[in-house]
This record gives sequence, C-alpha cells and structure tokens, in this order.
Amino acid sequence: MNLGSILILLPWCAALWLATRKADGQRFAMAIALVELVLALILRLAPGVLHNTSHALFIPMLGALWTLHDGAFGSTLAVLTALLLPVSMAFAWRLSEFRALALSALVMEGALFGVFLAGNVLMFYIFYEILALAGAFLILRTGHKSRAAALQFLLYTVVGSLLFLVALVVVYLLHGAQTGVYNFSILTLSDTRIPASAGLWIFLGMVAGLAVKMPLFPLHSWAGPSYGAAAPAGSIFLSGAAVTAGAYGLIHFAIPMLPQAALHFAPAGIILGAIGTLYGAFLALNADNLRHFAAYASVSHMNLVALGLFALQAQALYGSVFLLIAHGIVSAGLFGVVAVMEARGLTGEWAGLGGLFRRAPRLGAWMLFFFLAGMGLPGLANFPGEFLSLAGAFQVLPWAAALATLGILAGVIYFLRIYERVMLGPLNSALAVALTDLRQSEWLLFWVLGLLTLWMGLDPQAILAHLGTLLSVHSSEVISGGSHGV
Repeated sequence: MNLGSILILLPWCAALWLATRKADGQRFAMAIALVELVLALILRLAPGVLHNTSHALFIPMLGALWTLHDGAFGSTLAVLTALLLPVSMAFAWRLSEFRALALSALVMEGALFGVFLAGNVLMFYIFYEILALAGAFLILRTGHKSRAAALQFLLYTVVGSLLFLVALVVVYLLHGAQTGVYNFSILTLSDTRIPASAGLWIFLGMVAGLAVKMPLFPLHSWAGPSYGAAAPAGSIFLSGAAVTAGAYGLIHFAIPMLPQAALHFAPAGIILGAIGTLYGAFLALNADNLRHFAAYASVSHMNLVALGLFALQAQALYGSVFLLIAHGIVSAGLFGVVAVMEARGLTGEWAGLGGLFRRAPRLGAWMLFFFLAGMGLPGLANFPGEFLSLAGAFQVLPWAAALATLGILAGVIYFLRIYERVMLGPLNSALAVALTDLRQSEWLLFWVLGLLTLWMGLDPQAILAHLGTLLSVHSSEVISGGSHGV
C-alpha cells in the first residue's frame, strides 16, 4: 500500500473505529490527524513518492478506478487539509459532540485526499460525493443540529455533482466513439476532441457541480445556513478545506480539458465572482449573529477566488490559488474566535455582546488580528492573493474587477463594524462576571494560525514562486489568458 492510499484510508479506518466506541476518543482522533499531517508533508516535500501514478481496481470500460497521482497542486491542498483537521479538533476538544465532529471530519479528510490524488475522474466523483455526505452529517450532528441546513447543503452539492457527472459521461462517450477506448482516466479523456457546440454545455455542467462547493454566486445559498448551523470548530473544516475541492476540480481538469469553452464562459464567471464578492460582503454586514458573519465573509472571499480563477490570466490565477490557501488559514482563525466565544457560553447574538475586550483582552487582540487579515491588510495572508486576483481581472474585465473591489472595501467596513459591536463600547451587562480569557491551548492555536498568516503575508514569494509548477497542468493558451488579457 502506497502513501496516497494510506492518506485516504487511514482516516476512514479511524472514523470506523470511533463509530464503534462509546468514548469520545479525543486523543486517538488527534493522533490520527497529526499522523496525517506528517504524511501529507512527506507527500508534498518528496515529489514522486507515489512513483507518479499507481493503479488498482481495474474495471473494463472504466479503467483503473483506484488511480492515484501525486500532482504538486493536489499535494499542496492536501497539506492545507491535513493542517486544518487538528486545528478543528483542538477547538472542539471540550465539546460534548466531539466524537460526531471528529468522525465526520475524518471521513471528509479521506475524501478530500481522494479528490486531490485522483487520476480517474469517476474516482474523483465518488470521493466528491462522499465529501458531500460527510459534510451533511457534520451539519446534522453538531452545533444547532439543523436538519434543514443539512438537507439544503446535501441538495445543492448532490444535484450540482450529478450535473458534473452527466458532463463527465458525455466526454467519456465522445472519447469512446472517437477512439474505441472507454476509460475514465483523466489523461485519457484530456485527449478528447470535443465539438465547440457541445463544449460550452459540457463545461457549464462541470461548473455547476464544482463551483457550488466553492460556493460561487448564485449557488452560494447553502453556505450561510450550513456554516451557521454546524459547530464553529466544524465550520473551520467546511469553510477552509471542503471548499477547495471545487476549485481544485476546475483548475485541475475542467479548464484544461475544455480551454475554449472556459474562455467563452470566462466573462460570465468573472461577473458572477464579482457579484458574489460584493453580495457576500453585504450579507456579512447585515448578519444577525457572529456565526453568520463569519460564514458570509468566507463566501465573499471565495467568490473573489472564483473571479481570479475564471479570469484565465496568469497573474489572476496565481492570486486566486494563493487566496484559496490563505482563506483556509484566515477562515480557521475567524471560526476559531467564534468557537472560543461559544465555549464560554456566548451565543454570538449581538444582543449578548459588547465591551468583551475588557474581560478577554487576549481574545480581543487575536480577533482584531484575524479581522485585519480578513480585510486584506498588507503584510497579512489575504493581501497578496486579493491584489493579484484583482490586478489580473482588471486586465480582462475592468468594470467587473472594480465591482469586486467595492466588495473588498465593504469588507473593511463590516469587519470594523463587527469588531466594534463585539469588543468595544460599554460592557454588556449580559456578559458573565466569571468570563475567562484564552486558555493556554487556545492561545497556542491562535499563535500557530497567526504565524502562518504573517508568513504568507510577509513572504508570499515562498508560495508564488512555486505556482508555475503547481499549475503546470494548464495549457499555455489558458495560462496566458487566451484571447483576452495579458
């Protein structure tokens, strides 16, 4: 069994073990999460550890279903996923629902590794569906345990992924008709000659299935209720790791497989990303509690990721991928703050907050830090990705990029406004007298996330210098912007 298979199967075996035990199993789950982080780092730092590609489960007409490929981009997102799992578990350590959260997050982690390492698109689809089911379970069994939110999440993701499957099957049948070879291998299907008349429809099916996970406007409606219903520690994984599956699918094979269709869709994709960036900002500004605020701030930033991605311009694409990674770290900090507050009995409703800095100055300082990162302050993680995404998009569709810029400016307003509402002003009489500041373990978690946020903001070249290698799967036509942009 190679390293890729271990990364996928180990968390699933751990989840199965947890499901058969009555104890919460915090130490066991955390140990597995840390082992997965070490293995993911080995996969990323030792290229070729999978010997490029490994095959198993060969099925006639489908190819080798269990095909693993250690691409640089997938292994980078695998490290992000493996980092966020122990962070999520640590913030949930004292929750009564820790076992349900850990079980579903472990299944999601294995599915995400399958998505990032899949060399067979049918295998990708299966892991993508498992990710949706585990995410719905997380929403259903943690936090508010909302059936409505879990069902909405499941309907959006499953219906979208079915459209994605239909698009894949059409490409599969076209390739079989042209060559006589029926195989779901990504490398095999990439050589399919797709008529221009059908290409755009196929690409739209792929976008519907993949962009819903990001979530791209107007497919974002599940995000607010889902992030708001799940335990904040679980939302760290949902908003920081699970959303990367959709972006990865678009970048890894949807756009390279259908570059001309992607170029035709690009203006619409940029416009939708710009609208989503601004609309998400207004939703965050009018959020009715702290959970929904963090949820809609995440939606706004992920739509900016989509804007840079669909610009199909090198500068914007690099910014989009950088922001995708940075968003995972900053989002973990934001939902971590919410998790810490709820662990102290605070519901996150505005009526019960105000003047909290007087009781918890260390929490207030870290909240300000991650709010500044969310605003895109220079020197912190979001800024390089936001700047490059917008700079590249301005060269392709200036007015849409300007609209997205308004969303970023609105972000400054809503972050400052919410900080003032929660931390500043007179002390709210509803706050408990015995309210405590950060524990040592929580303080350490914020330091880990904070140092990563600073590192990405102060030394972005450490990641940007490698993006050409990470995104080498793209055709030169798409990377250069095709017939639009520079």
